[in-house]
Amino acid sequence: MEVGQFGNRMIELLPKLMRGVTEQEHNYLSGGKITLPQLWALEYLSRQGSSPMNTLAGHLKISRPAATGLIDRLIAQGLVRREGDSKDRRVVRVSITSKGRKITTDIWEQKRKTIIKVFGQISPEEREQYITILGKVVANLAQQPK
Repeated sequence: MEVGQFGNRMIELLPKLMRGVTEQEHNYLSGGKITLPQLWALEYLSRQGSSPMNTLAGHLKISRPAATGLIDRLIAQGLVRREGDSKDRRVVRVSITSKGRKITTDIWEQKRKTIIKVFGQISPEEREQYITILGKVVANLAQQPK
């Protein structure tokens, strides 16, 4: 398949894939209670424990004011808390709450179950090929100039 045709087919299939996966799930993300960037923030905070706001903004590749808005919406839902830094009062730190951690865990667990359900109908060899190709795509993206 020529790369232009491949691009057209991917543009056609990816939205259907995302909709199909979302229809299988019933959680904060699929229900529209949080956005994908908010989930990325929750996932980052889940791994880090606590983070200065500017570090979180850098990780998400958004401005500090945009990160503040994103965090404000998560605070309103009780998923994140804001706190001062004990060593430097100019620094604002954010951390995930137990509710935020549970929601994040539930979302990823539902995604894992959906993947198992969908890919369980595909042969082990095809799953291996898919993972190999996906790994190459991820590596290519990591090498692209930003």
